Amino acid sequence: MDVADVEFWESIYAAGTPPWDQAAPAPPLVRVIEETELPAHARVFVPGCGFGHEALWLAAHDYHVTAVDFAPAAIEGLRYRAQAAGVAIDVIEADVFDLPTELGGGFDALVEHTCFCAIDPHRRHDYARIAAQLLGHAGVLLGLFFEVAGTIEEGPPFPTTRSDIIRHFEPAFEINRIEQPEDSFSRRQGREWLASMRRREI
Repeated sequence: MDVADVEFWESIYAAGTPPWDQAAPAPPLVRVIEETELPAHARVFVPGCGFGHEALWLAAHDYHVTAVDFAPAAIEGLRYRAQAAGVAIDVIEADVFDLPTELGGGFDALVEHTCFCAIDPHRRHDYARIAAQLLGHAGVLLGLFFEVAGTIEEGPPFPTTRSDIIRHFEPAFEINRIEQPEDSFSRRQGREWLASMRRREI
């Protein structure tokens, strides 16, 4: 198993609906997006988007959304869903660690959901750095991090503690809050961290 190998993820999609897919945007993320009051028509980046339920929700609420995944099945699924919903999303098939350079600094917000827990844990600091580089002045990262139990050997998903979030993101972000939400999907109650943070000025 190599989570950096697209074939690993393609095999999961080939087996049917991925086990992480809940067929709806995560309620804690919807809540924190609404509470953050992003600017009208803000540009939002969604990494490791999968079938893109958060991306679809954002686009339906008039945000300009760029969603990225490197699994072709995920990209095809999101494009189909976006067309069916009649919303515009810039859907890009790319590795989050090898993004087009023109994306840098162009976003008001980054919405993280199940991407951080899916990447090689040794690359988490790189991921936090890339997230900061994608955001423009005063850009925010709104994340729902899964899960809070388990060992590295058991992933993916790879476990994420509150300390993990602080350790990897605090160098580049001012962390406003980290909490265990009460409105998670029932299967994930007590197994997620909801975080809101703002990119530090360089």
